Amino acid sequence: MSINRRQLLASSAAVSAISSAFSDATQSPNSMSERPIASFDNSRTLHPGATGFNIEDRLAIINLCNSYSSGYDADDFDRWLTMFTSDPVCTIHRAASEPIKLTGAEFRNAFTEFRASSSRGNVQPLHYSANLMIKAQTQNTAIAEMYMLYIPFDINAQDNEGIRLGALDITGTSRYRLELVKTEEIWRIAEYSIYFDQKTIRQS
Repeated sequence: MSINRRQLLASSAAVSAISSAFSDATQSPNSMSERPIASFDNSRTLHPGATGFNIEDRLAIINLCNSYSSGYDADDFDRWLTMFTSDPVCTIHRAASEPIKLTGAEFRNAFTEFRASSSRGNVQPLHYSANLMIKAQTQNTAIAEMYMLYIPFDINAQDNEGIRLGALDITGTSRYRLELVKTEEIWRIAEYSIYFDQKTIRQS
């Protein structure tokens, strides 16, 4: 999702800290181990085609991960927030910058405002998740990874003849790593990291 929204981030002290860190382009690049490529998990502890997991849980995990994108884009936000635990943690990694961590109410407030700012700007966020992989699954925990392509669609860029050329350009790519837990028979996102490939994500 777009993270280049200074006017929205200034609305709260907690979120303005993100803006400050994101706008600091003078920082030297991090070591290779801290760059976005570090989000790739090359562990070989379990074969991708292995069986033995609970199939109902696996399907619920897949649906949860896919709903992260579709729920956000649909602006079904009250329901979207129920996909997380009561004290979620989100860490945002951007090229050549220090990671930004949002927790609990800070996370919920920031992402609620992120989404609201898109609506105010006549932008329809479109997140295309792909290559979803379940890296680990136990009775009550799981780790998932997926790619994300981001398109900030200007809803005014269409008429009776269709959508204007260039209006559906991909402006950001990233990788997500999610740590999931099952409580009361429902899977939720407890903690996740977003690894952006770009320094900034163009929103329109």
